[in-house]
Amino acid sequence: MKKKLIQEKQTKDGQKMNKKYQYDKESDSLYICIKEGEEDRYEEVVPGINVEYDDKDEIIGIEIIKASRFSNPQKKLIKLKQ
Repeated sequence: MKKKLIQEKQTKDGQKMNKKYQYDKESDSLYICIKEGEEDRYEEVVPGINVEYDDKDEIIGIEIIKASRFSNPQKKLIKLKQ
């Protein structure tokens, strides 16, 4: 499946940058697009993190399952201490 995720965004200093990611709240997964292309295969590099490859064996994206576990780690530490 070909993934098209490029969106334009401005940085704090007014420069334009491409935002190449997509977060799916329902599945709590984050997809980071490295380059556009069709996925041929993927490899689970660590549990919950997949690297996707095209038919030339080049990396086209990274998928993080249960991505919210990486967000705001300080907040999670505070909850653990309470």
